[in-house]
Amino acid sequence: MNQFEFDQLLEKYLNGECTPEEIAFVEQWSENMLSMATSPLSVSEQQQMETQLWEKIQQTVGIKPFRWKPLALAASIVLLIGLGIKWYTWQDSPEHLIRESIASSNWGVIDLTNHSNKVQKLTLEDGSEVQLNPNSTISYPEHFGQKTRTVYLKGEAFFSIKRNPAKPFVVHTGELVTEVLGTSFTIKSYENAKAIEVLVRTGKVSVYERTKAENTRKNGVILTPNQKVIFEKESKKIIPSLVEEPVVIVPPVQPTQLIFEDAHLSQVLQRLKESYMIDFEIESDAFEHCVFTGDINDLPLHTQLNLVCKAVNASYEQRGTVIFLYGSGCK
Repeated sequence: MNQFEFDQLLEKYLNGECTPEEIAFVEQWSENMLSMATSPLSVSEQQQMETQLWEKIQQTVGIKPFRWKPLALAASIVLLIGLGIKWYTWQDSPEHLIRESIASSNWGVIDLTNHSNKVQKLTLEDGSEVQLNPNSTISYPEHFGQKTRTVYLKGEAFFSIKRNPAKPFVVHTGELVTEVLGTSFTIKSYENAKAIEVLVRTGKVSVYERTKAENTRKNGVILTPNQKVIFEKESKKIIPSLVEEPVVIVPPVQPTQLIFEDAHLSQVLQRLKESYMIDFEIESDAFEHCVFTGDINDLPLHTQLNLVCKAVNASYEQRGTVIFLYGSGCK
């Protein structure tokens, strides 16, 4: 998040247009700024400063003052506008970080950009890990708030989140919000791309369109492992699907678990469902007595399905996050 973007966020806050996550982000920053104060002000000094602060705010961001806003936040905003933003950036060498400071003031928000040609890894305050792709930027507070762990992403990153049921991890990517308690997932959100993509590896992820109205979430889905969602920026459509190459989520207890001998088709599909956490549906009673014999261990899912379908005279297709089997079945 650069100076211009943060100025926009502050203006939204003062106009009462922020989402709950954005409100928490600004107020956490305000608390960090307030903790740096060296001495308290008297009542008369506070009143005098309040008048001066609102005059400065109106001149800077061009909005009308709201007297119910906390003085501490107003002071923090003016400090930010006056002192500028500190940010960090990676150099090409993955072993080093170069700190670039516009001002000596540490107001608690870090802006990291990967300028190298390799994926860069970082560990956040809560122990969560992020793998940031080249030409991508992540913004996050040095200290997370009491209710959420909120970060902002431009570009692509893989997140492995430390589980904390009391404090959800929230990733803002343009108009899309991804919220988790503890899981691993990838987000692709490039400015010039027509869509935002979220792919889940483990756990469960809530993905929804950002809305100005508080306590309102519209146009959202819940994703589980091997599922993904594509958010089309222009149409505002959220399209759930499966990842291109599903991987086994629950490893077989025994190496022979995916070796079948005269196993009913429903049993084979149930085993695949347990391994990949993907739903399968049979569309015809013609497969009721179909059986499968074969070893499909250590094969990609689509290869496994091709072998099973060939044996029972079936075809399959993916519709959303479910795989359907259809055909004439066994004779």
